[in-house]
Amino acid sequence: MILRPLSRRHALIALIGLAALPALDTKAQAVRVEGGTPLRLPLGAVDDLGIVLPAEIEEEPVDLAVLSLGAVGVPSGRLTGVDALVLEGAPYVPGIAPGRYPLQLVIATLPDGEERVAFAQIKFADRPAKTWVNALIEGEDPELPDGEISVFEVESGFAALFDASALALWRRALSEDASLVAQLERVLQDNRRRTWTWARVRAGSGDGVLFTSGFGEGEYGAYWGQAADGEVVSLVLDLDLLDWEGLPEEAPVTT
Repeated sequence: MILRPLSRRHALIALIGLAALPALDTKAQAVRVEGGTPLRLPLGAVDDLGIVLPAEIEEEPVDLAVLSLGAVGVPSGRLTGVDALVLEGAPYVPGIAPGRYPLQLVIATLPDGEERVAFAQIKFADRPAKTWVNALIEGEDPELPDGEISVFEVESGFAALFDASALALWRRALSEDASLVAQLERVLQDNRRRTWTWARVRAGSGDGVLFTSGFGEGEYGAYWGQAADGEVVSLVLDLDLLDWEGLPEEAPVTT
């Protein structure tokens, strides 16, 4: 996917009302887009996801890889999953301790070589999760109807996980500096693999990471990973490709 700098900027402004936001000195806040080479990790790094093996997508076998994208700054203590181009969304609740935390992607490779991002996981502690709880989005009713989960919608084919303060700064910066869209386009092209790509946004002391989402459009849930003692040790975005431990149980069939 190739982003056109001017038209994409105008589309973003139209979608999220950036023209109404107050002016901001984005240079002083050090807003920029970065790429890099992910570090491959052993599959054991995601053992606690409990991915069903052998892994399959639509009954085709897939190979799995875990890639580290480095540490993500979360100074606000609040994380937000959003469509990476629309940039609308509220943070997950509850918050976490402010800090910098490692983020990793799980990549699924199909027999024809097609690669897709299956999960994004940010880890808050070097402890395995034993249970998974759907992450609610701020403002939602905590009592969801049976069989429903909290999700965010992706229409562009790109999802993102942002520190809440970095997301606000990035949205404002896009309205002031057209070169940021050109930076994003360049990094996405430089980082591109066969069928997926990613980029990091640094905005102030916070970060956001953008990546292609599963097979594209969809509604994607996030899950808090809890250790045996209840401590929240990770957050996972499930991009709806693989069966794993955190999937909600299906309601029993009744007659």
